[in-house]
Amino acid sequence: MFELPLVRNTKRVRTVRKLRYQYINTLYQEYRKVQSFANANSTLPTPENSAAEEASDGDHNSADATSRRRRRKRRLLSVLGHAETDTELSDMEAEEGSHEADQADSEKEFFTRHEKPQETFEVWNTDRQKAVPMNTATLSYDTCKQIEKHAQKRVSAGMAHISKNANFHFQAMKDGYETVAETPESHHLVHIAQLNELLHTNIMKGKWDTAYRCFSLLIRLPGIDIRSVWGPGARILRELASNDKGLGTSEEFLGWLSGIFSSRSNFNQTMNFLMDPVFRCGSKTHAAKFVVAWLWELLFASCPDGTEHPSAEDASNRKLSHLLERLSEMVLIPPYMEDPEVWFIFAVCHLVSADQLSQRFISTKLRTSELERDISRNQVTQHITNAHMCIRTCEAKKEEFSFPRRIIEEQLACFEKRLYQNSGESTASDLGSGFELDNSPENLDTQNVLGPGMSPMIDEEENFFGSAEQVHFGFDSDSST
Repeated sequence: MFELPLVRNTKRVRTVRKLRYQYINTLYQEYRKVQSFANANSTLPTPENSAAEEASDGDHNSADATSRRRRRKRRLLSVLGHAETDTELSDMEAEEGSHEADQADSEKEFFTRHEKPQETFEVWNTDRQKAVPMNTATLSYDTCKQIEKHAQKRVSAGMAHISKNANFHFQAMKDGYETVAETPESHHLVHIAQLNELLHTNIMKGKWDTAYRCFSLLIRLPGIDIRSVWGPGARILRELASNDKGLGTSEEFLGWLSGIFSSRSNFNQTMNFLMDPVFRCGSKTHAAKFVVAWLWELLFASCPDGTEHPSAEDASNRKLSHLLERLSEMVLIPPYMEDPEVWFIFAVCHLVSADQLSQRFISTKLRTSELERDISRNQVTQHITNAHMCIRTCEAKKEEFSFPRRIIEEQLACFEKRLYQNSGESTASDLGSGFELDNSPENLDTQNVLGPGMSPMIDEEENFFGSAEQVHFGFDSDSST
């Protein structure tokens, strides 16, 4: 019922997958050769023709250049006498073609000519000029068999040393059949299948204790890939961590996964025969989903709910500062520097920091000095600037990732207003409770301002300059005599 979380490192699966894309690409090339005389821009007769297939003209030009290079090499070899018969020339060409096919990635070549259905639908709805009419050209049975014969001949060069089981699966796929996965017969696989079904069933019923026991047993069995069940495991730990303090949290579990399974790990071709899918382990261009989920968990844990003790709020502030430092390092390396969701989390962290610091300007419980307020004001301004920068970067890198930018910008503007909304009131209250300033020259003279219990140092009758008139220093010093 549920997919087994097993590590599939079989050579047969990798070989059949590679032969499949090589065969499809060879069929495409043979079809273009047949149809090149009628129309150079023709494509495969498919029910729906994608607009992205027009980019395959570049592949056609590269194929023409490759064929010209082969003909030139064959002509030089025939002149030099190294290849006397056409059979030897064709064998050398087949070997060269198979070597080039091994060097190129057949799967990437296949997907470059196709577009996702949802993306194609959006392109057709937004811009009708990009829509391409369906190809209604027909293909005769003899021509189809001829194309398949040539494609089979070119692919068979690399099938000389494959196993009999892999050859059987490839022939079934080529004839249009779909092979069914074998039923697990060993006791180990049956035990894994039973535990997997019990795990998902108890999660759906809300029996978290039983689900945790199934999860603990399942991840300890050999051959289990824990990256296939990290989602159920994080949900179970989130539900049980509040009741059992000795149990690990989902934040710790996801952090452990992010540290153990790195997206920059090298792929050993001699030990592994099948690479993990991108959605499970991540790659140099795609961030792993458990890493993104871990960042969200850290963000939620560092946001106080407003009812916590001041010591708990300080702990939340330290967590948020640690998360900001970690994100500032992650966005400097791939694949996180190209992931719009990571940049959005970075922007939300700056938004939360600006909110917490700006609360000091409207809170009546906290008494801060002017120096502390100036430092907080500079920090809030810096966080708001960084949040705007992260939002712009997320907008530039987003791929099907949308977020309410207008709401975030309005919230940042509200935080900025908190910095100055009480400055006028505080100044007026300070002036009213103290003394009134007079801008007359007598009050601006710094020598006449005396503290309590102090007498003037200079005698009014005779000063140090030998005159009876007192010398003023300050505002009226230029006009004094």
